[in-house]
Formats: sequence, C-alpha cells, structure tokens
Amino acid sequence: MTFPESSIENLCSLGYTEDEARFLYVVATHSAYFTTRQYLQFTGGKSGEKSMAFTQKLLGRGHATAKLLLRNGRIYHLHSRLIYRAVGRQNLRNRREHSVEYIRTKLAILDFVLAHLDYRYLETEAEKVDYFCSKLGFSRAILPAKHYSGAIRHKETDRYFVDKFPLFFVPESSSPPVITFSFVDPGLMTLGSFETHLLAYGTLFAVLPLLRFVYIATRSTHFESARKLFLSITQKAPNIDPGEQVLRYFTLRKLREAKQYGRLNDDDLEFLTRATKQFNDALTDIRYCQWLQGRASSDMIRAEFRDLAPKQEVSFRTEVVDGQTALFQPSVTRRVSRTGVTEVTQPLQKTFGPGFEPAFGAEGRQAREK
Repeated sequence: MTFPESSIENLCSLGYTEDEARFLYVVATHSAYFTTRQYLQFTGGKSGEKSMAFTQKLLGRGHATAKLLLRNGRIYHLHSRLIYRAVGRQNLRNRREHSVEYIRTKLAILDFVLAHLDYRYLETEAEKVDYFCSKLGFSRAILPAKHYSGAIRHKETDRYFVDKFPLFFVPESSSPPVITFSFVDPGLMTLGSFETHLLAYGTLFAVLPLLRFVYIATRSTHFESARKLFLSITQKAPNIDPGEQVLRYFTLRKLREAKQYGRLNDDDLEFLTRATKQFNDALTDIRYCQWLQGRASSDMIRAEFRDLAPKQEVSFRTEVVDGQTALFQPSVTRRVSRTGVTEVTQPLQKTFGPGFEPAFGAEGRQAREK
C-alpha cells in the first residue's frame, strides 16, 4: 500500500514519529481499532516500552481511548477528528462507538492488511466507484449499495461498498491487474452474513471475466462450506448476455444515427456511451453494417457474440488471521495453517466473550478536541 506524503507529514506535525504516523494512517483507513501487538508487528519492535510510549501519547492527547478485555489485554479506538482530518478521512464512521462483532471484524481486517502491506488497496468509496465505473465502464446500478434516508423527505443517499472489506490488487498477479474481493469472518456461528454479502455483490460479480475472492477468518471452521456457497451463488448469478448487449447497442446506435433522440431515455444514453467504448473494434463495425443492410440476422449476431465472449474464471481462496481472538475468548483453540482450505470436524464453539468496559482514556474524551 502507499502512504501519501501529505498525510504522513500531517500526522508527524501532531507529534508522532514517522513509524507511528504510518501505522496511524493504516489504522485510520482500514480499522479504527488496534492492539499494541499489531503496532509492534508493523514497526518490527519487541519492546513494551516502545508500544507503551505510543499508546500513552495517543491517550494523553485525546486521540484514542482504551478498553480493557480478557487477560488484561487492551484494544485502542482511534477516534480523534484531528487524526482523521490529517489523513483526509474525516467523513469515515470509524470514529463512532461500535459493537463487539464490528470491532472483532476490524481487528481481523487490520491483521490481514498488516500481513499484506505490499498489496495495492482501493481505500475509499470514491476510489472503488471510480475504478469500476470510470476505468471499467460499469454502471453504478450494478455496484453493491445501501440506501440511506436523508434529512429531506423522500430523498435518499446511495452509499457503495459500505462493508469496507479489503478490495485490492496483488502485486504482479496479472497484466492488466485484476481486483480481488474479500469477506472477513471474525468468528461467526453461521454463513448467513457471508451469503447476504455475496448476494449484494452478485450483479457486479456477474460482469467480471475474472473473479478473485478471498475468505478471511479467525478460524478455518467454515472454509469448505464457504467455498461451496461462493461457487453455488456465483455460478447461478444472472450473467449479462453478450449477444443481447451487442444487439441493444446496434438498435440504439441506429436510433442515434437517425437522430431519433426522442426515443432514447437516460438509461439508453448511458448504455450507449459505455457500449461505444466497449465495442470499438473492426469486427463489431462490420457486423453492424451487415445487420443494418439485412445481410446478418439478429439471431446470427446474438450467437456469434455469445461464442466470442470469454468465459468467466473464478478463483476462491481462504486465509486465517489471528484477529486478536485471545482478547475475546475465555479459551483459544490451536491455530491451523494460514492459507488453503481445511475441513474441520470439531463442533462449532461460541466465540464472543462477555462485554467489556473502558479502561482508561475515556474520561477526558469530551473535554478534548477529537
């Protein structure tokens, strides 16, 4: 991942070292929560004094609060407006208080990101929408979205990729690079949330010729079931028919060339703009002329372009992360391999521990600039 110089300079101006500033950038962007163990992993340090100096600095300046969990462990919540403003993330909801499940998910995400700092991440909603709509030419209508009611009656705001799971490019994976999607399981009892996630992404997955996905979890219990569920849902997703797409392009292009603009609505014009870029090749132009002259039927065009369309290639992998589970579980089972699919025959065990209370740093929160 990249660290914008301006963001690092802004954080350093708040009194943090460059290592601390880089870590704060990762936390503010991906998780909002962290442990000292994760900080030491990022900096390569082993000293408790180093992590203590960093956390005391955060707490003393009112930039974070700490919560006491099991085994006298602590997690830190980065909530200060100053920090998020410094990295251009002032609109993120990471500053708010969250549920235990949310926090566990974010700690697992941070573990994954720290293990793969060489990946190039699409970090913001704007970057993700721009990639799929501007670079790939997809409509926003196929992106995973959530509708929020606004202050004005009957007015809604659409937000995209609200799950904020890592979306990234693996270095030198292919040329051009292919995006990898992910889902993070912090220790869920069922695959219900994963199924909901896949259904929300179904229309986007269906138009991708290469679909790469990684299931990230704190245990391997659901790996094989998740793989089967992923394949069953993606294989039955409603793929866009390339033959019908070309015929629609021909029909709308004919209307535009005949200057019958009144017969084109906004959706038609948007589709025509995308299709003009997508079908900008000699073969399509030749078939269009033949279709106009009646020398190529719609059935012939439909069949030809269906045959020419590349078949979708799907890749699914799994990865185990620590997720700082020792802070939440009374007992922790032994870890298995980090990657791959492993079938587990042990019965499911409840992973969520009892609630936790603020340890220190919260009492001065209201009195400071956040």
